[in-house]
Formats: sequence, structure tokens, C-alpha cells
Amino acid sequence: MKNMLERFLRLLSGDPTAGVIWTADISYWLEAQKASGKADAAWSTERGYLELHRSLGIMPYYYYEKFWAATPEYDTSIKFSQIMRNDQHLKRIHTPEGTVSESSVWLASSCSTGVKKHYIETETDLDILLHILEHRRLKPSNLADYNQRLSLWRAYDGLPCIGLPRSPLAAFVYEWAGIESATYLLIDCEAKVRRALDLMAEQEAPILDEICRLRPPVVHFPDNLSSDNLTGFYDAYMADAHQQRLERLHAAGIKAAVHLDGAVRGLLPKLIAVGFDAIEALTPHPGGDLDVEEIARIAENSDVILWGGIPGIMFAPPYTWADMKAHVEKVLSCWGKQRFVLGVADQVPPDGDIRFCLRISEMV
Repeated sequence: MKNMLERFLRLLSGDPTAGVIWTADISYWLEAQKASGKADAAWSTERGYLELHRSLGIMPYYYYEKFWAATPEYDTSIKFSQIMRNDQHLKRIHTPEGTVSESSVWLASSCSTGVKKHYIETETDLDILLHILEHRRLKPSNLADYNQRLSLWRAYDGLPCIGLPRSPLAAFVYEWAGIESATYLLIDCEAKVRRALDLMAEQEAPILDEICRLRPPVVHFPDNLSSDNLTGFYDAYMADAHQQRLERLHAAGIKAAVHLDGAVRGLLPKLIAVGFDAIEALTPHPGGDLDVEEIARIAENSDVILWGGIPGIMFAPPYTWADMKAHVEKVLSCWGKQRFVLGVADQVPPDGDIRFCLRISEMV
């Protein structure tokens, strides 16, 4: 396939496109290949990564080596320590107010890391988090060479993604507390949680300033949303933060996509209403809670770009190519009258058949 980047940019600008845009996040599959010693050494370089996408017929977009647009910096009152023992990883943050810790375990069977204990579980931990945030700032990163990288990626018909800091509530849940403790703390210590969210939002300012000066075609909100845990909190704790960011980005001519995988039903209409240009990693049946027809119906009266549609689980057994082909045909049929990007939702898994990517490319 050729000219997918041109189609993608036209889609972002609201113009009609002649043909399907097909992209896939293969990072998870690639990390598993590296862990098992099966990866080509060239795939560890940016150009080799792009060559791999070209061989698979997918538009390069996802690349996490230079994804995050912000790096946290702390003053001297904050200290860090860690212990790694076999597959166990213990991290501690030391402050004058006390110490918080996170423990995680490497799961070789799924080539992933699972958090066993989050940093913030109690009100005392929350007080320590407030001290950490009060002594933290965010500085722009991975932006200085973006235009040079953009030229490289254009040669491969791709666009390098940029990830903003996670929105404050998503950051609180994903990076600090986990959904269970976050839920209790929102109920029991709402004022302190709101203070933490406000601090996170204030620290985004220099990042948004730099992004607006750079003016990339699109940025990502890497909030890792799922309707089964944040729908009930969205209106009170997240909608305003999303809307304020979107107003700033749109005023600079920048489009924005938000990452919603897992359960779709509760958050999809809210994300459309708040003004996102694209909602990425939409996961229908058999991996999600809605089928492709229901997703299309929710979005049919909007200009939002539906991005995803192919559950990652369908790359692996018990699903076959016949199953995948029928599903892709269904997505194309149901979403073909709307603005959409065909994509994997959310990643090709470690045991996925990567050859399906090329076969999908040949289909579309």
C-alpha cells in the first residue's frame, strides 16, 4: 500500500480520502520477539523498525522510544531507590514526609509486567504524593528532533506519534494508585485528590506550550481509558481537563486522539461529546463489549474518526485467518461510510501471527 500517510493527513483535516488507512501497533509482539531471541537486530533501530512496517504493509505510527513529550524532574528533597531480584522489582520514593513504594513482577508467559502494589494506597500515602508533586516539574522531551524524524518517517509513508502526559485522573489511576485505591481515595479524600489532579494539570503548561509551537499534525492522549473503570468518574474529574487541553490544541491547529481500549460503551459517547478528533484502539467483539455495528451507531452523527476495529486477540489461536478475514470485511462494511482508520485494538500480542498484517494490507 502507498500514500497512506497522505490519506491519514487528509482524514485529519476533514477531507475525503480515496482508500483505507491501515496501521497496527506491533510493539508488544516485537518486544516478545526480542525477549525470545527471534528478533532481527535491525528492528532495534528506528530505520529498521520502519523497514519492518514497510514489509508488513502497515502505516508506521506507534513508536515508544521517543513517544513521551514530557519528562518529570524532581528537586533534591525527592530520592529514589530500587531493588531488582529475579522477576521482582521494588521501587521506592523517599521524601521528608515519608516513603511510598511500588512492587511489580515480570510475567514471562505474557511478556509483560504486572503491578502487585501501587505507590498510593492510603491517605498518608496521598499526603506524600502531594509533596512529590509539589516538588516536581515536567520538562519537554522528544520534541527537539521531531521535524527531522518526521522527514525520515515520511519516506516510509508514516507519522511518528507524540504522547502528551497522561491526563491527571488517568495518571493518578495508572501511575500512582491503581483503580481500587483511587476509587476509595476519591470517595474518602476528595479534596486532596483534587489538589493532586490540579498540580498535575498545572505542570502540563510548558509541555502544551512547546507542542503548540511545534504544531504536529496530531497528538495522542495516552490515557489508557476503559469504560469499565472510569465512566462514572469522567464527568466530574476528567471532562474539563480533556476539554481545556483540546481547546488549546485546536486553537493551534493540532488534532488529538485519545486511547480507549477495553470496554467502549460508557466512554465512547462522552469522548465524542468533549471534542476529540479521533478515538483510537476501539476494541469490538470478540475482544470488547460492543460489536462494530454498535460502535458505528454511537458515532454516526459525529465527525469523530473511529480508529481500531481489529481486536488483537484475533491474531492468536484459536482464531484463524478465515476468522480474521471475515471480521475485517465486517469492519470495512460497517465503518466504510464513516471517518475511520483500520487498526489493531490494542496491539498484536506476543503469540500473534504477524503475517496477518500483510494479508490485511493485501485485502484493503
